[in-house]
Amino acid sequence: MTDIVPYEQYQEIVSYGRSQEVMETFSRLVGRNAPHYIQSAIIAVQANDRLMQCTPRSIFRSALRAATLRLTCDPALGHAWLVPYKNKNGVLEAQFQAGWKGVQHMALRTGKYRYINVAPVYEGEEVIEDRITGSLKIEGVLTSPKREKGLIASFALLSGLQKSIYMTNEEMEDHGKKYSKGYTKSDGIWMTNKRAAYHKTILLKLLRTYGYLDPSDAAILEDEQAEVSDLELPEESEITIVERKPITTAEANKALGFGDEADEANWSTIEEPEFPASPVPVIETKPVEAGVLSIEAACKIVGLQQKRYIDMTIPELSKEFNDLNGLIKADKMTPEERALKVRNVKAVKMVIEAKRNKEI
Repeated sequence: MTDIVPYEQYQEIVSYGRSQEVMETFSRLVGRNAPHYIQSAIIAVQANDRLMQCTPRSIFRSALRAATLRLTCDPALGHAWLVPYKNKNGVLEAQFQAGWKGVQHMALRTGKYRYINVAPVYEGEEVIEDRITGSLKIEGVLTSPKREKGLIASFALLSGLQKSIYMTNEEMEDHGKKYSKGYTKSDGIWMTNKRAAYHKTILLKLLRTYGYLDPSDAAILEDEQAEVSDLELPEESEITIVERKPITTAEANKALGFGDEADEANWSTIEEPEFPASPVPVIETKPVEAGVLSIEAACKIVGLQQKRYIDMTIPELSKEFNDLNGLIKADKMTPEERALKVRNVKAVKMVIEAKRNKEI
């Protein structure tokens, strides 16, 4: 077998994902958010050497599947995973798998839940069921050192319905052996991330039995490897590769009028736009002034999720940072729009730091 040079393979994957043809396919599905979903797949590849050996088309086909569920493939969030598998011809291909956090996110965005939670049960503790109400409670004293022996999953709907279920580790293993097609695969979640596999198993069982998911989302989860209807990605040989010349962050900041005051983001270069973004409505924006950005002003900025930065959690702010980075690198924008996003990157970093230091 020919040795694969990781960097060259990675560049092929990036070129495929950022091609005009792939961008247009994603844009038809998720509109102006297409760069975010494409960038999340690239981030996943960066974090996994095995994914670098997968075919580019399989990677973004799986990312497109995640996008249908409005889930990011960024490993830091755990919403969806790109898992490398060998096909019948021995070629590595990426397959989509929803993460348990993604399943939870899908349920919460239906607007019907007051809370959803999954928590460990330790040795020494017992789960007791009230046979009249069906509610569960945990009794006993855990042993030292504490060892998890199972999980308890619970939800409450805004309508008042509450339900909890408990499964031991052995029961979740048996469930995986019986129902998971990838249970024995060396690169599968059951082998590489047992904790995540357990969480997804009990959460899906709870929601499928007693809870609610959007019917279209539930159908996709039932067959995670089914093709995305009416949306097909081109073969690797059919894409248009646009040559690009990267410019440094300092050069980009200077062109935007930020000068030395601009705060550098966590990338070494910013690439010029490589493909057209989907049509978006014209948004009137006020000119962005260069200079020092105060923490008070940063907190008041409304982000991509229509929430003020002061009201966002650190994980939400981290996602905002990644989303802005993807837009800056991928989108065609006016100088004013690009300057606005560069300013918001600086603001996000300021708010994250202030929250971590408990200054706000």
